[in-house]
Amino acid sequence: LIPQKGVHVLIEALRGLDAGLVVVGFGPERAALETLAAELGIDALFTGPLEHRHLRHLLALADACVVPSVFPEAFGMVAAEAAATGCPPVVARHSGLAEIAAGLEADLPPALGRLVSSPAGDAAALHERLASLLALPEADRAVLRAGVRRAVELRWSWASVASQLIEL
Repeated sequence: LIPQKGVHVLIEALRGLDAGLVVVGFGPERAALETLAAELGIDALFTGPLEHRHLRHLLALADACVVPSVFPEAFGMVAAEAAATGCPPVVARHSGLAEIAAGLEADLPPALGRLVSSPAGDAAALHERLASLLALPEADRAVLRAGVRRAVELRWSWASVASQLIEL
């Protein structure tokens, strides 16, 4: 939990939404982020670090996995891992995270594809994406969950990556 990960942007974006927040991770900004969430009336649980074997179960239950990084990310593994569980990621659209967003958007209807990314550091845009995602009817949520999972299988699964390497 460092400023570059943009968790403060996510907390600000949740203001006024009927949503809870689970923050997984550790770092020097935890106390400040907990204080910000409390001041804004955001129902937030900070878990500390979690092993992947536990995280995959948590992701499968979440409505979204938000990756609001304000600093460039090489790939965006967290977002791809979330999508692999069927949890729709919502990423800051820059660097390697933009690659994840583009790959997901390619397998989603445009109205749903627009929900998987927002401009980096823009709490208002992130708020709008999250409000739209949380308001989706159950049928659209099912399409979104299946679409992000399919995109990961097609682009970033071990089998897909191996095939791409063999083609090279």
